[in-house]
Amino acid sequence: MGSVVIVGAGCDDGYTPSLSDLRYDGPATDSATVLLLSTDFRDGDGDLGTGFLETFIDGDPTSAGPLDLLPIFLRSDVPVGATEGRLEFVLELSLGSTPPPSGVLFALGVRATDAVANTSATETITLTLTY
Repeated sequence: MGSVVIVGAGCDDGYTPSLSDLRYDGPATDSATVLLLSTDFRDGDGDLGTGFLETFIDGDPTSAGPLDLLPIFLRSDVPVGATEGRLEFVLELSLGSTPPPSGVLFALGVRATDAVANTSATETITLTLTY
């Protein structure tokens, strides 16, 4: 009989943002390589809305670069000064000239940084690439 141990680490200092419950909500209707994603956030001092979100594939930064959170807050109907909520965002995969085979697993991670450079831990999910 096996066991699973889940260890969580976070900073609840009231200033450092935290992300949780990262979800893949499906592909965009017009492109399977555009991922619809969402995550919950908490930020005690309410300055995350003017920060940015970074995305990672298998631990490496994506070519999307830092995403400004202000438009993500607005599209998610979350007030800019909110201290918690759910953010919806998109990420387009660039598969390159030699795409990996269908069925490959990859880790998708996100990390948020607020207006004064407090940075959350990276929230990660595992997805399967299918064509």
